[in-house]
Amino acid sequence: MSDRKYWESLLEPGILAVVGAGGKTTVVSKLGAAAVSLERPVVVTTTTKMGSEQVAPWNPYYGDDLTLGETHIEQQLAQGRMGSWFQSVAGHKVLGLDPELLDRVQERHPDWSIIIEADGAKTKWLKVPKPHEPVIPTKTATTIAVVNMQVLGKPLTEDYVHRIKEVQAIMEVPLGDRITPEGVVRLLRHEQGVFQYARGKRIVFCTGCDTVDSTVVDAFLQALQSLSLHKVVLANGYRENCCIQRILTWQ
Repeated sequence: MSDRKYWESLLEPGILAVVGAGGKTTVVSKLGAAAVSLERPVVVTTTTKMGSEQVAPWNPYYGDDLTLGETHIEQQLAQGRMGSWFQSVAGHKVLGLDPELLDRVQERHPDWSIIIEADGAKTKWLKVPKPHEPVIPTKTATTIAVVNMQVLGKPLTEDYVHRIKEVQAIMEVPLGDRITPEGVVRLLRHEQGVFQYARGKRIVFCTGCDTVDSTVVDAFLQALQSLSLHKVVLANGYRENCCIQRILTWQ
């Protein structure tokens, strides 16, 4: 199957929330671009924050007026472009929309794919969310957790990990110890872990698979066997060069 077909298989009408660390914005933007190439209606947004320079090329609407926002999105879609909508700009960041507003948009436009970056990670490769994170709308159909495979084998330090004390508590390993596939799966399984507040189908999206030995990928997939998931995605590259190699159906 081609890379484009793989991205297409992940798209669906409704809300897709992207959480985790080490490639969320890449997944969000690539899903949006795939929808545009397929001429499907798509809206990209966040319920937290994103970089203002990252989203500027998408010609976003800023504000919380439902009618004005919908009108802007519909104009973008009519021009064959991706819709993009945020609350406001604050310095180098854009502020996201309330999840209740996104639930209303989904109700009014059930054919739209609404792709949300629902979590922040301070550019680190691994994290667990704060008690109020991720911010996931009630009507979310699928939650995609991003795992950067480059973190496997790295030491458990703040160089790679956001909210390291909380990560350590769930992993139950000393600071500085090697991060293992089993440890990352603990973060995915734990009720206060990466999938906290997840709704709908659960997908694990592995970025950076080409940066680690295939035995590391195999060990991670073996550890994932204990989780109830919809799919597992294995992807190489980063940003515009991110390319899906395989999608494994778990159920």
